[in-house]
Amino acid sequence: MGREFGKVQPQNSSRHIISNQSSSSSSSIDSNSSVKMRKPLLNERWTSILYTLVAALTYATAGTMVGWSSGTFRRSTLPSSQPVPLPLLDNWSISLAATPAIVITVTVCVVHRSYRWIGTKAFLLTASLLAIGASALDAFGATFWSASAARILAGISAGIAFTLVPSYVDEFGSASRLTTPNRPPLDEILATAFPFGVLLRFGADLLPQPVDPMWNAVRWGVLPTLAFAGLLFLPESARYLCVTGRVSQAALILQRTHEPTVQPGLQECLARWQQPGPGLIEAVKRQANLTLLIPLLALFAFQAFVGALPMMFYLADVLELAGQQVHRSPEQAAAILVAIFTLAVVFSRYLNSPLHPRTVLVLCSLLMALATLALGWHCHERRTRNLDPSDAYSEWPFLCFVLVFVAYALGFYRQPATLLAAEVADENLFALRTIATAICWGSVYLCVRILPVLLNTIGLGWVLWNIALVALSAAGVVLLCLPGQDDYAHKVLPGVCPNSMTSSVCSSGSSSPSVNTCWPCSHTSTGSTGPATIAPEMFQYGEKQPVAGPEMV
Repeated sequence: MGREFGKVQPQNSSRHIISNQSSSSSSSIDSNSSVKMRKPLLNERWTSILYTLVAALTYATAGTMVGWSSGTFRRSTLPSSQPVPLPLLDNWSISLAATPAIVITVTVCVVHRSYRWIGTKAFLLTASLLAIGASALDAFGATFWSASAARILAGISAGIAFTLVPSYVDEFGSASRLTTPNRPPLDEILATAFPFGVLLRFGADLLPQPVDPMWNAVRWGVLPTLAFAGLLFLPESARYLCVTGRVSQAALILQRTHEPTVQPGLQECLARWQQPGPGLIEAVKRQANLTLLIPLLALFAFQAFVGALPMMFYLADVLELAGQQVHRSPEQAAAILVAIFTLAVVFSRYLNSPLHPRTVLVLCSLLMALATLALGWHCHERRTRNLDPSDAYSEWPFLCFVLVFVAYALGFYRQPATLLAAEVADENLFALRTIATAICWGSVYLCVRILPVLLNTIGLGWVLWNIALVALSAAGVVLLCLPGQDDYAHKVLPGVCPNSMTSSVCSSGSSSPSVNTCWPCSHTSTGSTGPATIAPEMFQYGEKQPVAGPEMV
């Protein structure tokens, strides 16, 4: 019996082993199936594009805020029920047009200072709610004060978006920002959203206006409502999470929008974002190279003073003054111009890639100067000779306007921000971008305020000639003050921290950083006592990590 039991024992053990192997294999199959079930619907590239599209809805809402002025003023009436032409606008109407620009200028500074305590996502949700309220006030408000309140709310909403959305979108491709061919077109999506919003407003002015104000409120509340609903599903900013100490959560968010080939570069982004960002004045001091920084910031003033952006506030009236009311209505001409402008922004990714931004800016400035000189002569001749519009009409003035807006789309609309991101240190970019936004919209406020006054005093021809002089001055500033090659001492002066943490002077493994070591390395070195750094296990590349479920996308 004992020997028989001994013979049976190996069979039982072998069966036990087989059962263990089968159970382990079944458990591995179950785990693999669970991982497959949790695989997100979109890969990293399309997830970053989806996030950018949702964030860009706030930019499109800001575009509708700009396009509000032209159609609203042309529908307003004098006591004689005649349309109000642009030079005869009163001070109240001009104030309504310019109010959002000055509100944006103030808002960007306030948001930059307080976003660390509130959060990027909470701020953007607030911006969408404010835009919904502005749409309701625009529709139901029938007095100057209700319209002013609506414009103030719209300006605050746009100011929040212009401050936080560019840096938020940068996080979706932060590790691949230097590898341009492989980076998704995130900047192009964001840049296209603003003129697309203007186009929506101009296109709606061509349609019959609803009598019931509720339909107007619903129509213009759709965009901010979609933005609010989409932002609810977007993650919090990784930069904000790093500032508040939630680095592991920020690492998981960044992994959703970065392909595995570029994820090793995320460690330096997370290490940099853990440090407290500089204030507005402190960022200027840290950048140190004022001989380069001042011309870069001056480009954002030229962005407004070359006239294309302020003209959008009164575009239909400007086209009517130029004689565009015979073969097509001024509203149709304005919508066509903005549509061409939007398409030019879309294709700027492919047209500007072979050329340096400095070269593009110079060429576009010269094209704008030539076009406005020709337009100025045409408008001056019409005013001095009192020509009949039907006799004096031709297509070439409209083509000159097209050239102005296409050159602006390829040049001053995109390139100042591109140069700023390329030339300044990464830790200073958020603050300096805020300063640039304030400079741009402060200049827009001045232009929108004085444009009707100038048209009433010197006429459209002289205004266009002055714009030509500004464009030529901008070309001179670019040629004389900006370096012409990417490898020419751009980022900072000698002895100051370079832009990239992977530079040869940044040695994160040294236990005693030198005086000239850049600040992220001095805080993330093994011997430093700074804030918490990135743990190596946050990014594991040897084996595939479980992918976040669909609910996280």
